[in-house]
Amino acid sequence: MRAINDHFYSLKRSISLLLKGHFLVFFIPGLVIALFFFLYLLTIDTVEGFFGLLNHTPWIGNYMGTAVDSVFSWVNSISIYFYQFTIITLLSPFHTVLSQRVETNENNKLYSSGPLQFIKDILRTIGVAVVGGLIYSSLFLLWTVIAWTFELSFLSPIISAILIAFFTGFNSYDYALERHNVTVKESWKFAFRNPTQMILTGLIFTGLLYIPIIGVVVAPVLLTMVGTINYIRINKI
Repeated sequence: MRAINDHFYSLKRSISLLLKGHFLVFFIPGLVIALFFFLYLLTIDTVEGFFGLLNHTPWIGNYMGTAVDSVFSWVNSISIYFYQFTIITLLSPFHTVLSQRVETNENNKLYSSGPLQFIKDILRTIGVAVVGGLIYSSLFLLWTVIAWTFELSFLSPIISAILIAFFTGFNSYDYALERHNVTVKESWKFAFRNPTQMILTGLIFTGLLYIPIIGVVVAPVLLTMVGTINYIRINKI
């Protein structure tokens, strides 16, 4: 229940700050990434339409068309996760600054920044992403074995969504964790001590991405703000 209350407050607070004109400049990097994402989706649709002509091939058209549809259905399904990964990695330095400014706005504490910090942010993001990928792969492999053993494969999409939400949500907290000099190891311990917080934050992000056009622009900024404000509340900073 606390996690829900924290997210309700953090989401309300974040939207309030944005409506007052705070931090709007941080939408610019997201707009650029969103533009490329839309071009990517447009390209996928164009290529899919081209290969759709295979349906009209005599004798084997139906089989080839089914195969093509299956491939592009899979590509479309992972596109949203590809975008999440891109946002997390490429925009990490901008979101680090955003998180810092949000925290300063909330508690009036100042934090150092500069070129060296920028490099550290990139290296830490890569490290966290690698460790996160290994943990995710291990957990999903474990679930796959369990699902196969107990015939629970129908739950796999839900489990996958929860796992991805957990790791996506964690990234929004990691900006604050790094700022407070928490090691990567201790950061992951924090995440696993607060799984509901991580999952709810990640689900908000994923849900926003499904809002046409505006979602992919708003989601990254809102995710970082919600994660930062939640971190402040969890640690009573």
